[in-house]
Amino acid sequence: MSVVLELEPDVEVALTKKAKAKAKAKAKAKAKGLPLSDYLENVVRKEIVLDEILAPVRKNFSDSGMTEKELNELIDNERQAMWEEKQALRG
Repeated sequence: MSVVLELEPDVEVALTKKAKAKAKAKAKAKAKGLPLSDYLENVVRKEIVLDEILAPVRKNFSDSGMTEKELNELIDNERQAMWEEKQALRG
């Protein structure tokens, strides 16, 4: 089964979901009191907005020349340093 979302009058997106994914989407839509088509439209719109928000971050990361592994190491090191600082303050 396909669900067709009309995001704008001239744009249609057909989404074909596996039964398990479709069941999850239907359950989430029902929990929010929305028809499935409205729920899926909201999901797509949020994804588009998130991509727009993250575009500058992604560009800066790409321009930095840093690898994903280096970024992960940096985040892990900073997270560890913050945890150690918090622990030291607790005494």
